[in-house]
Amino acid sequence: MRNILVTAGGTHENIDSVRSISNHATGRLGSMIADTFAQKNFQITYICSETAVIPTYENIEIIRIGNVASLAETMETLLIQRRFDCVVHTMAVSDFTPQALISMDEMIESVSNLLQMENISQNNISDMVRSAIHQSSSPLTDKKISSKTSDVALLLKQTPKIIGRIKTLQPKTILVGFKLLSNVSEKELLQAGGNLLIQNNCDFVLANDFANIENGKHKAVLLDKNGVIDTADTKQDIAKIIFKYVSEGIGIK
Repeated sequence: MRNILVTAGGTHENIDSVRSISNHATGRLGSMIADTFAQKNFQITYICSETAVIPTYENIEIIRIGNVASLAETMETLLIQRRFDCVVHTMAVSDFTPQALISMDEMIESVSNLLQMENISQNNISDMVRSAIHQSSSPLTDKKISSKTSDVALLLKQTPKIIGRIKTLQPKTILVGFKLLSNVSEKELLQAGGNLLIQNNCDFVLANDFANIENGKHKAVLLDKNGVIDTADTKQDIAKIIFKYVSEGIGIK
């Protein structure tokens, strides 16, 4: 039986015990893709966020994750332990995660102290601001941030790129990446999709614009190394064309 790994929904990054940074991804498209493969007797492993839409077929293995760190750990383990014929990575993965907090008063005081130095240049000021932020910021905690705290700045750091590890761990898997932008030209969307494909050694990339997702419509283009190979107008269309090209790549007609 052919094995397919599908990721869906969106990660969330904790700020404190009750707040987090997330995105609007629902997992609906990922669930449709999983169901499309499942009804053709593929074995599906479905990694999704805690609130993502779940596929309807009962023979699908559901694995819930929270933040990018838990996604990375889960993906790493699965890709090492199991062989997948295809990975369809629809999940909207957070680009940044909270690192620390700093109040505006703390930052102003810290910068003021640093500005006592002589021979200040633009580079000095840049270094001072960075230093002030890191010196004054408080590490994140599991406690709720007090609502009495005003003018709080949140320091973010980049998260690791999960998609970049997939082909490294399983070079022979067929990798379908997803690129979502908002209100861009067709040229910019295709360029971004092509860059994602090349940089992460994807076999296919589904490129779509958030502006074209509404009222049951979901316009998108499917790319491979040669450019656009197909288009879609709905989520159902997307699931169908991904199934078509992945099946052909695996050798199933």
